[in-house]
Amino acid sequence: MILVVGHKNPDSDSICSAIVATELLTARGVEAMPIRQGEINRETQHILDVAGAVSPELRTSVAGEQIWLVDYSDLAQAPDDVADAEILGIVDHHRLGDVMTVNPMEAWIWPVGCTNTVLFNMFKIEGHEIKPQIAKLMMSAILSDTVGFASPTCTQKDKDAVAELAQIADVQDVDAFIKDLLIAKTNIEGLSAAELVEKDLKGYPFNGRDVVVGQVELATLEQVAEMIEALEADLERRCIEENLAFAAVMLTDITTAQTRLLHKGEWSEKLLKHEVEGMLMMENTLSRKKQGWPWLQTELV
Repeated sequence: MILVVGHKNPDSDSICSAIVATELLTARGVEAMPIRQGEINRETQHILDVAGAVSPELRTSVAGEQIWLVDYSDLAQAPDDVADAEILGIVDHHRLGDVMTVNPMEAWIWPVGCTNTVLFNMFKIEGHEIKPQIAKLMMSAILSDTVGFASPTCTQKDKDAVAELAQIADVQDVDAFIKDLLIAKTNIEGLSAAELVEKDLKGYPFNGRDVVVGQVELATLEQVAEMIEALEADLERRCIEENLAFAAVMLTDITTAQTRLLHKGEWSEKLLKHEVEGMLMMENTLSRKKQGWPWLQTELV
C-alpha cells in the first residue's frame, strides 16, 4: 500500500493531487490510498462537493510506510516522521526541495501552474482513462492554483489541460465554473486571525533558519482591514513559539493583483525600507511561488 500525501496546511491542489495520484497508481495496478495532513479549507470542500468526491483520511504519521509526495518536495512541508518512511515518488510544480532518498524514485516536477497539470499529462502519457469525477477534481485544482488563469504561474499546458478536462467532466460553462470557485476561494467569513494565517501557510528552510510565508486570497483587501493588528500579532506569536527568523502573510486581492505583505520576526527589519506609511504593498503580485517567495529570498539574505 502506497500512501499519497500532500503538504501541511493543504490547499486544493494538494488534496486533489493526492486523490488523483492515487487514481493513477490504481490504474497502474498498484494499491494506494490518499491521505491529508490538515483540515479541508472552504474552497477545497466546495471542489469535493461539486465533484462528489470524498476527502482523504487525516493522517500525520507515515513512519514505516511507502509514500508518494504530491505538490511539494520540501521536508518542512512533509509529515514530521517522513525520515522513517520510504519515498517512492514525487509529483510537483514547485522548486526542487531538500528531499533525499536512499533508493531511486520516480519524480515528475514541471514548471507549470499546478501539480494536477503534471498528473493530467501523466495520465495521457500512460494511456489511462480519466473518469469524469477525476477530471472535475483536476480542472478545479488547476483553476484554483492559477486563479482562473490569471496567475503568472499559468502556462499553456494548464490551459490545454482544463480545456480537455472540461469536456471529460461535461462542464459547459468554464467561466461560470471559475466564478463559483473564486467565490469559495475568497470566503473568509468567521475565520480568526490565526485561522487566516494558517489557511495556506508554508515553511521554508532559509540561511540556516526557519521561515514561514502564508497567503490569503481575497476579493478585496477591505475584507481584512479590521484584522491587521490581530494578523500581525499572530505572526509575532509564531516567531516566538516556533523560533522563526521570519513570518509573513500575503494578503492578495485577486481582482487587482495587489498584495499587502504583513511581516514579523528578527529579519523583518530588512523589509522596512520598502514600506510606505507603514505598509508594504506589492503591485501585480498574485503568486507566492513565482513572485512573493523569490522576492523575499533576495531581501532576506
